[in-house]
Formats: sequence, structure tokens, C-alpha cells
Amino acid sequence: MNYVSGYIGTYTHGSVGRGKGIYKFKLDKTTGAVEDLQLAAASENPAYIAVSPSKKYLYVTNETDIYEGNDSGSVSAFEIEEKSGNLTLLNRKTSNGKHPCHIAINQDASHGVVANYTSGILSVFSLEPNGALGEAVQTIQYTGSGPVQERQECSHAHFFMFDKTNSYGFTCDLGADRVIIYTFNKNASMPLALAPDSIFYFKPGAGPRHGVFHPNGDCGYFVNELDSTVDVLQYNSRGGFEKSQSLSTLPQGITVPNTTAAIKISPNGQFLYASNRGHDSIAVYKVQPNQTLQFVSALSSGGKTPRDFTLDPTGTFLLVCHQDSDNLVVFHIDQSTGLFNKIAEYEVPSGVCIIFL
Repeated sequence: MNYVSGYIGTYTHGSVGRGKGIYKFKLDKTTGAVEDLQLAAASENPAYIAVSPSKKYLYVTNETDIYEGNDSGSVSAFEIEEKSGNLTLLNRKTSNGKHPCHIAINQDASHGVVANYTSGILSVFSLEPNGALGEAVQTIQYTGSGPVQERQECSHAHFFMFDKTNSYGFTCDLGADRVIIYTFNKNASMPLALAPDSIFYFKPGAGPRHGVFHPNGDCGYFVNELDSTVDVLQYNSRGGFEKSQSLSTLPQGITVPNTTAAIKISPNGQFLYASNRGHDSIAVYKVQPNQTLQFVSALSSGGKTPRDFTLDPTGTFLLVCHQDSDNLVVFHIDQSTGLFNKIAEYEVPSGVCIIFL
């Protein structure tokens, strides 16, 4: 099969909400051409997407502050039709917090963990064997603040990820400049418990947003939204981190207002990428043998406000969706340098998340 399937979440509300829900597409793994780009399911503000390890089910955070009359967003579960890629809604539940912006599924598909940005709340859901959302088995309220008053007036849970073993989990609290570290036990009534090394603090005002592990699992890379940096954190067997490096996501001398968004690593672990909103670029880093980074360049993302991007499973193509210019841009990656060239562009309204199966 010469194609790989993917999905794009779009904003459907407000001044930036021109999308209609979740879009599907297929990428030609030889040419980079995108085909069958169309709506897969209507959904309210699907801001982040996660797929079950079986590739049978898809989960989205519906990033709103009101659901069924309550001060909360919601989470939706869909079944993926194998042949068409269309989505059938299984169920939808309150996220127990305002503006849920990220969801992660563990490798056994027993639980989904949702970060609610505005409320600073982490919610843990059980998942049913048929893919539907179960009950919220754990809800964690964060408290804290940071020096950037307009963005760090309180805790803002922005992201959650598991490590390679699924024994530990990590939350980015953008509002309090920290990553909170948990042990994860799928069989416990409350699956998340604070780890021995339970908190890693970032530079005040950094605003950690998203993270990614090196494929070997020994190093974490975190992108900081507020000061446009990437931190390199060495990872130990107790779930803890030790900072080894911090680099800008912008070229020297650039002073435009900027916030970062997504961070991804190539499948072979040789290159790291981070998106800049304002400079509207993708920063490219070469991963060194000791897993530190060398800044290579920051190339145009081909649109306005690159909120999310992804690499195809082979690491050959880079796809960027833009929130404010309504376009999806496909780039071909030079495997020797990590740099990329634009090969195609497609219309996608208010794109905010993109993921491959």
C-alpha cells in the first residue's frame, strides 16, 4: 500500500473557527501528494487528536468552556471505518475542565489522559474495549502561577505524555513553568501517582507547552511557548529529568513577537523540529550523538500560525497545518540535512492538529 492515512482537527467556533470538524486525508508515500482530503466527521472545536494503538479508534478534545450547560469542555470517541477512513461517533463526555487541549492514550488503550488548559485540570478516563470513553476515574487540579501575568495568572495544563515504558507520565503546566511527573498504573483505582522526582521546574516565564522523547527513550525535548526556546532534558529511570541544554527556536537577531507550538522528532531520531507562531516558521535542529541539539535553521512554514505539524512515518515528508491562513503545506525533507522544500499546498480551514495513523 502506497498511502498512509491521517486526520486533521480544525477550529469550528469564534473568529478563527472556519472548520467543520475532523478532516481525513491520504498521503502518497512516494510523491507526497495529498488525496481524499474531506470531512470525516463533524465535531465541535476538535483541537487535539489521539489514535488508539489498534488504529481502530480516534479520540479528540472538544476545546470549549461550556458543555451541556456546565463550565467544561468535552472529549469525543470515534470508531474509524477501515476502508473509507470515515468516523462514527461512539460517545462524548465532559472533560471536567475548560478548554481541553490535549489527550494521550496509553499503549494498552486502557486509559486516556486529558489536559484542560484554562482550568489547569488533568482528567483520566477509562476506555472501554469497544473504544468508547468510560468514566473519569481521576481528576487532578493544579495551582500555581508564573511571572508572565497575562498568560501565567494560574496553572494551565497544556499537554500530557507517557514515556516509552508507559510506567511514567508527564504534564506540562505552562502557567507555573513546570512538568509534573507521575507513575502510571493502569490497574490502580487512581492510575496516576506522584513520582519520586515529581516536579521539574523550567526557567521562570518559559511556559512549557509540549514535549517529545527521543526514540531511544533516554532524552526528553520540551518546547517553551512564552520565551521561544527548546530545553533538552536527560531522563533517568525514576522518571526524573536533568537539564543539559536550552536553545532558541529563532535565528539570531529575530525580534518579532513569537510563541512556539508543536515539537516533533524524526523517526530515526536525527532531527528535531519546533513550530514558531509569529515568525511562522519551523525550527530545525540536528540531534548530536549525546542527544543535545545543534540549531540548523528556521524555515518558512508556508502559512500563518503553524499551530501543529507532523512527519510521515518514514520521516520523508513534513506536513504543516496553519490556523490563520487555512492551508496545509507538504514539504520534502532532505535526509542528510533535515532541511525541507515545499512540494504542495491544500486548503484546510483553521487547522489546529494533524496526525497520521
